[in-house]
Amino acid sequence: MFAPGERLRMPPYQRSYSWGETEALELLGDLREATETQLPHFIGALVFVNGEEQGVLEIVDGQQRLTTLTILLCVLRDLETDKELAAALHALVADEPRPILGEGANWRISLNYQDGAFFRDTIQQPGATLDLDADPGESESQARMRANAAAFHRELKDMTLEQRRALAEITMRGCALVRVVVDNKDQGFKVFLVLNTRGKEPGAHDIIKTELFQRAKFSTSEAARYAERWAEHEATLGGNAFDDLLRQIRTIFDRTTKGDIVAAFQKGALAKIDARKFLDEILPTYVRAYRQIETAQLEEGPSSEAIANSLHQMRALEQQNWRAPALHFLAERGAEDPSAPEFFRNLERLSYVIQLLIHDRDQRGRRFARVTEAVKNDRVLMAKNGPFAISRDEAKKVRERLIGRFATFGQRRAIALRLNAALAGGRTIPPESDATVEHVLPRTIPEDSHWLYTWPDAARRREQCDTIGNFVLLTTKVNQKADRLDYRAKKDIYFNGGGGEEFALTRDLKEQDAWTPEIVRRRTEMLANILADVWGL
Repeated sequence: MFAPGERLRMPPYQRSYSWGETEALELLGDLREATETQLPHFIGALVFVNGEEQGVLEIVDGQQRLTTLTILLCVLRDLETDKELAAALHALVADEPRPILGEGANWRISLNYQDGAFFRDTIQQPGATLDLDADPGESESQARMRANAAAFHRELKDMTLEQRRALAEITMRGCALVRVVVDNKDQGFKVFLVLNTRGKEPGAHDIIKTELFQRAKFSTSEAARYAERWAEHEATLGGNAFDDLLRQIRTIFDRTTKGDIVAAFQKGALAKIDARKFLDEILPTYVRAYRQIETAQLEEGPSSEAIANSLHQMRALEQQNWRAPALHFLAERGAEDPSAPEFFRNLERLSYVIQLLIHDRDQRGRRFARVTEAVKNDRVLMAKNGPFAISRDEAKKVRERLIGRFATFGQRRAIALRLNAALAGGRTIPPESDATVEHVLPRTIPEDSHWLYTWPDAARRREQCDTIGNFVLLTTKVNQKADRLDYRAKKDIYFNGGGGEEFALTRDLKEQDAWTPEIVRRRTEMLANILADVWGL
């Protein structure tokens, strides 16, 4: 799987990395046992779909195992003192760049747009796992990657050099697997279901379905008919998304109840809603609305494009509290409602303001709950001091925040995509696109780089590198090619076949002959003013 030239990619519809320390250390324990028994460790079946790009395999089933094995290989590599063995371990992580041919490093496994850059810089790069405190990540999946790398470090440091090398050998050459490659996603999911649905623990939606059916007191024929409808809803959304939908519905109908989703749904929503009415009227409407906020795909209408743009802009955010009021509005009033464009424009602005300013989870929840409660009452919803209102103090703090540093991957990408839509001639880019944030001034500069002449002050480099004035958008492939080159070489890559003209946030660099601290400062101010103006701040 990790042989030279292999390119494995996590498709955007897959969930993010979810293994915790328990699963990671269990895998490590299995591999250590294999070193003692000298028997191959069977890691199971892996399912792939031939991707649209030649030579790329999209992972349908196996992401957690492949990602965790990569983390382990990187930790083994970074602890290894023998350069040849370290290089052999890294060869399972990436093919080295070939600058003469204009090729960047070919990473064996690429994660989704939310985690890919973090995984590359924090785990995959040589030496990266030796400084796990450099970027703690801001999403749960990124925190798990970092935590699992730290757990592997703890375990491996207690082993002797010989034991670590035996572990490296079994990890590189002593794992057996079944590799299944199919031509389309439908085939892939059929294989996935055959491999994974037998004996699988029920999800939250399965338990809630049982509770609903019991409360409705269905006959046998009714139960069969409603079970078929329930299965259609699950197929439409997927099991994890169906669980999340029920969680959002519980929040909408009763935000006071806390605890796990099953208990909270039973005590909150089911106590207030007739089971048959929920299954006949409420659930189908909310499934359609959930699908709309998940995909931003709306029926053609005079305002559908504007609403879809607002949804895409919010979907780029890591905080997801906006989903409950958006879901409630689409389910209860619909995208064709005359107030819909203003509602989603205001919700998008509020979502970014809260992302930028409010870090307390409960406080975020309370702000969005006010919107959800007012969805059916325009007089309250659109009032000057209503739930969408941004205070003068908040507006000032947003402006200050926009000219500051964006230190995490998620923050940088969301704000860069939003800026691209705000600029003249720009457009809204869906978050699952291949657009990535490129730092014009690289975050890490080689010792012999020309950047050290134009940016000699290390403190200023740190201060301005992660500001919006230093961001452009590029495809992943072009981003990797530009990497740490000097400004003129980067600019040549951007605009001579690199597609830089396609992004409004990149286009203005055609007029910039140099990239200095003063230019980045002015560009940061300009972009902050444009976004503040678009948001009416």
